[in-house]
Amino acid sequence: MSNNTPPETRMPRDRTGKKVASKPLSLLRKAFRRYSRDDQGVTAIEFGIVGLPFFMLIFGILEFGLAFFVNRIVDNAVLEASRLVRTGQGQAFSVNIFRDKLCANMPVLPCGAGKVQIKVDKIKTFYDGKDFDSLPPMLDKDGKPTGDQYASNIGRSEIVAVRVMYRWPMFSSILKFGPGDSSGERLLYSTHIFRTEPW
Repeated sequence: MSNNTPPETRMPRDRTGKKVASKPLSLLRKAFRRYSRDDQGVTAIEFGIVGLPFFMLIFGILEFGLAFFVNRIVDNAVLEASRLVRTGQGQAFSVNIFRDKLCANMPVLPCGAGKVQIKVDKIKTFYDGKDFDSLPPMLDKDGKPTGDQYASNIGRSEIVAVRVMYRWPMFSSILKFGPGDSSGERLLYSTHIFRTEPW
């Protein structure tokens, strides 16, 4: 029986007559086995895969921690400025004067009309939540600040609500984790409700 397979497509055989792979295919297999055993550069590849998420996590932790720290500074400044109102020293205050007193208590932070929104209002009672809910909102329906406000004629033994919104630059705010996040800024809030002293 004759073999009609063309000579160029016949599988080569060794001395024993067994079929062997052609030389290019054999070289390819040897190269694959060599590279599969070579572990040089594995560490760099693994670091490239894990490094970016790791550094993003570290950066996020630091940024959120700094935002909490700044919020505590704003809280302290609101308490100090509100003390002037509570003790009767703020009867002649305006929004600008109150802002100056507020900013004086956080000198390490940028502070001004473009960074801080202030609302000082009078409410009737501590016990009725509706009274607090009726206060003017800090943001409108589009998420834009509604402007400053300072109640006039704050007298003795009156209940006052001081609300402050501070704009803090924050890279991760573009992910909008919270309702106060905007493009490149996080809105930090501080509220202090008190009754003025009977001066």
